[in-house]
Amino acid sequence: MSKNNNYIVLARKYRPKNLKDVIGQEDICSVIEGSIKLNRVAHAFLFSGTRGVGKTTLARILAKILNCEKLEEENIEACHKCANCISIENDSNMDVIEIDAASRTGVADVREIIENINYKPVSSKKKIFIIDEVHMLSKAAFNALLKTLEEPPSDVTFIFATTETEKIPVTVLSRCQHFSLQRVSLELIAKHLIQVSKLEGYELDFEASKLIAQCSEGSMRDALSILENVFAKGEKINISIVREVLGISDLSAVIMLFENLCKGDVNLSFDCFEKLYSQGVSIDQLAKSLMSLAYNLSLVKSGIKNTSEFFDEQSSKKLEDISKNFEMDFIIRFWELMQKYVNELTDVFNEKQCFEMIIMRLCYASLLPTPFEVIKKKSDIQSLKKNGEILEDNKLDQSKSMNLNSSADGVINDNLARKKNIPKESTENNKEVELKKFAEIVSLIEKQSEMLVAYHLKNSFRLVSFSEPKSQTSVGNIELQSIDENHESKKILWSASKTLEFITKKRWILTISNKTGLKSLQEVEDEKKNKNIEKLKNEKLIKKILEIIPSSEVISVKPIKKNIQEE
Repeated sequence: MSKNNNYIVLARKYRPKNLKDVIGQEDICSVIEGSIKLNRVAHAFLFSGTRGVGKTTLARILAKILNCEKLEEENIEACHKCANCISIENDSNMDVIEIDAASRTGVADVREIIENINYKPVSSKKKIFIIDEVHMLSKAAFNALLKTLEEPPSDVTFIFATTETEKIPVTVLSRCQHFSLQRVSLELIAKHLIQVSKLEGYELDFEASKLIAQCSEGSMRDALSILENVFAKGEKINISIVREVLGISDLSAVIMLFENLCKGDVNLSFDCFEKLYSQGVSIDQLAKSLMSLAYNLSLVKSGIKNTSEFFDEQSSKKLEDISKNFEMDFIIRFWELMQKYVNELTDVFNEKQCFEMIIMRLCYASLLPTPFEVIKKKSDIQSLKKNGEILEDNKLDQSKSMNLNSSADGVINDNLARKKNIPKESTENNKEVELKKFAEIVSLIEKQSEMLVAYHLKNSFRLVSFSEPKSQTSVGNIELQSIDENHESKKILWSASKTLEFITKKRWILTISNKTGLKSLQEVEDEKKNKNIEKLKNEKLIKKILEIIPSSEVISVKPIKKNIQEE
């Protein structure tokens, strides 16, 4: 195979040469064309915008138009045949000076430009200075340029290009005709990529072109660079090949991971991540995909039409189905947490371990109430207090608001509101009902063979409050007092909540409270057992037995099929 030493990358090979060829900047091109026709050309231009949108390209096209020897009045386009056009195209024109301000930032470099201005153009109509990344110039350099920029010679034109307009002094901006270049639309990028692929002898399907366009973020240069990498995989290119090259996961896999994270299922979330990681998916891209998914879900939830063209009909239907399962504040919290965690990924020793910790933190956070739920609960309590239904001497503790910038391992604390007008007996009955329901919950957990969890719920916790989920989408809340300082308390409650969610198909939140709760289930059982023993001790037959055998003791009472008859 012969080597091509003169290979030109796609971004350079397909760089526009005329105003009409510049993609996505039609309005700006028409303004420039109109000003040239009317002979109202400014002495200084500033092209701003993100990377790869055509700033330097427009500067070079403008330089050719202003110096073209065969420019027609009706058709404002460079001829590309005259000596000036050819020399500018080849970067050999002595009157078109292109400077990289990123490497020449000092005042001495600007003074060199000022001295050069005093000389007339050698062979062209105008002497043109193209300063790329102009925001990199120092403050002293900008000050040295001000006077010349305000009143340059008639045959001198300045063309600046920058990605950060805010770093340019206002005094410089006011002396330039400013054009802000927009990001190229994804549709235009996708169509251009297909066209370039055909010219290069490749077959690029539409879905693959859309994905490349999406990853380019509105930059045509980035899109062409990605396309060049993809070409190495073969002549026929589909979306799977693009995902492989870019390390991007399949949307369905991302949705599955998202669902498991929202359910708080650590094991399934880890399984999804391991599959994606083994496929070579970029962790950074995966994190951004999760954020993008949360963003699109929020749009669906808000009823806003998703302008993204990269969700097919099936994926869009899936997003609509998922949005029904989560409230808006839950989705927003997920996005905010992901934003924080993505920033953490930029500076870590082990990226994989960091993302696995992110998975665990997100799963735990999904079980906690959202700020909206906390506020609503506080509002309900305040409403009861306002109506005089809460005892004056029973002050409400402030709920610990969920901090979205924390690791989401805080505990939500609320005091129970006791009503003034309800009789004590009635209140106690309500507590008995709550305790009975809690006992039923523990029994369900026990039936799932979670014996250790059930044991701790019986022995190590006292019930403070119990609230069942009223609907499929609502959340059940069980507030518990920890009897002993057990470092495994959070882990136990975590396991209990997941088991309940599996059994009931509803979300449950079990939290630790600093308030005094009811008796534990084991304490209730022991109390009942002791009462039965004392009652039995008063039986005549048992009394006789205890008298006959002084060392004997009643330790438990169990029901039998036949009743013991007195003699």
